[in-house]
Amino acid sequence: MEKFKSIEELTQIDRKHLLMSSITGLSLDLALLHENLSKETLNEEVPDELKSQFNIAKNMALYTYYFYALAPEVHLKTYTVIEHALRVKADTQKHLGLRKLLEIAVKKGWICDAGFRHLDTNEPGNKWCTDMIDVIPQMRNLKAHGSNMLVWDFLNSVAICSDFLNQLFPKQADKDSV
Repeated sequence: MEKFKSIEELTQIDRKHLLMSSITGLSLDLALLHENLSKETLNEEVPDELKSQFNIAKNMALYTYYFYALAPEVHLKTYTVIEHALRVKADTQKHLGLRKLLEIAVKKGWICDAGFRHLDTNEPGNKWCTDMIDVIPQMRNLKAHGSNMLVWDFLNSVAICSDFLNQLFPKQADKDSV
């Protein structure tokens, strides 16, 4: 059960990280976490309102060092940033759900598998993106409607969010070459 932290505990690594470290042999380092999050940058073309929300997600991820339970909230935040970015890109007066927005993004070629660094592919086809049409709304809903599941892989969520936004709002040089 989560407990309210004492004032002395606020600036100490969360004990759950220490427990994970004793099991995995890997320890979390705040400077390294900050360095890795700093590498996640957005194109200039990404609207400021989205950059701001993305930076909130990165700051939340950084604070998981002190409060491990923020990790699922980082996941939820990245899903909401992706949905917000899709709404901005779609620029429609109709209210479209996340699933429909993802369908549009894949169909119109706004996102593709090759644009996600974790996939390491240049092959045509969008299997991962097509799968995400169902997976992202399910994951978002799981987080938004209550779950006590703690996750550790928040860095990957931030990276995927970065890749989504950078594909939706590509660099001007990238747009010119298409």
